[in-house]
Amino acid sequence: MDKKSIITILFALFALTALGQEISKAEATTIDYIKLLNKQGYHVLALDLSKLEKNKYLISPVIQIWSKGRMEQNMLEDFGLAYTNSAPKVTVGLMPKTDSLFVCNFQFDDVCGFTMDLPKPSVKDESDGSENTNYACRPFAIQSEWKENEVIPIAAYSSSWYDPEDKICRNCDVLEFDKDFLKSATFLYSPRIYVFGITIKKM
Repeated sequence: MDKKSIITILFALFALTALGQEISKAEATTIDYIKLLNKQGYHVLALDLSKLEKNKYLISPVIQIWSKGRMEQNMLEDFGLAYTNSAPKVTVGLMPKTDSLFVCNFQFDDVCGFTMDLPKPSVKDESDGSENTNYACRPFAIQSEWKENEVIPIAAYSSSWYDPEDKICRNCDVLEFDKDFLKSATFLYSPRIYVFGITIKKM
């Protein structure tokens, strides 16, 4: 093989390699926007009710407050709020309001729903005395079977906690809570956890 042929082959190989290294402009997707909104504290979680016979069940919202593995308050148990399953899904929306407040919105159909402001207590960083208001939203795995009037948790919104070993405030845990959620780091250590869910009752 002569020198000219070798050079030609090398140029061809270089061109093929260069083709594989190209980059080009891409359009941002809906998922990209959702990730951006999540980082700013906006979350929407949905529960599919389409397998339930329409308008045959009463759906009640649940907001519980937990602290380090113990439920301290079931906020709506005395209000008697209930909505029929006229729509195929329920959504829970969370959004920031101030550094110390966030907004929770339950939506049951195009008309029925309610909004509530909830406090975000801070956690003291004992390493420097600063106040930390880092909260994380994590979904629950939804079990296919359910019992009447038993809470079906949809999401947990939890504060960070101070880790004395590493001397930092952290909020690291699983991506999704399962039925053993009480063994998770969040429920063992976080001093403020809001659990949002529903109960279902046949009419």
